[in-house]
Amino acid sequence: MSAISSNLDLRAMGQELRSNPKTQIALAAFAAVLVYLIYTVLSPDAPKGRRDAAARGGTNLDARQLQGLRRLPDLAALGKAGELPPPTKAQRDLFMFEAPLPPPPPVKVVAPPPPPPPTPEELERQRLAQAKAAEYAGRPQDLRYLGFFKGSPAGTVGAFMKGEEPVTLVQGSLLRDRWKLVTVLDTRAEFQNTKYPDLRVVLEAREASGGAPVNQF
Repeated sequence: MSAISSNLDLRAMGQELRSNPKTQIALAAFAAVLVYLIYTVLSPDAPKGRRDAAARGGTNLDARQLQGLRRLPDLAALGKAGELPPPTKAQRDLFMFEAPLPPPPPVKVVAPPPPPPPTPEELERQRLAQAKAAEYAGRPQDLRYLGFFKGSPAGTVGAFMKGEEPVTLVQGSLLRDRWKLVTVLDTRAEFQNTKYPDLRVVLEAREASGGAPVNQF
């Protein structure tokens, strides 16, 4: 059945071609366009880019469209858009590859919080320590203890040297209004501060040729 239908179609087409002038003209125009396309692609004078464009265009383009494409020769390179350029045209991006690394972001230094204000007890301790330090600075450190003797009716008397000048002090005497001679022994004499009893100065006995007195606190 398919062979008979094919013969009938061919005969119908031949009859249509012989009897219809419009069909004859259309067939002649199609043959002319096909010959022109084959000539354009296979011609030795045609550029390779145009051959590729015409080959890719196939028979779906008429002569007017092909002529418009030939005016745009760069369109032939569209098929190579995904390819890498040749090494002679490839250049490195100096800003991307040669530039130094950006500096690290600045580190924000957070200042430590200020210390809390001193409490009243701390202020009092500081004041007392400063007062004691000032009081201790006036101790009798310029004296050198030599020894003691018994006086009558004064009692025990300590013998000291202040530079080259001899000084005698009875036990219980006040020196500089704040330092009291409280102890007189063979080897040492002790002074106590009357305002701050915990402040004491001990002068140890030395020979006349000895050095400066040793004061203990």
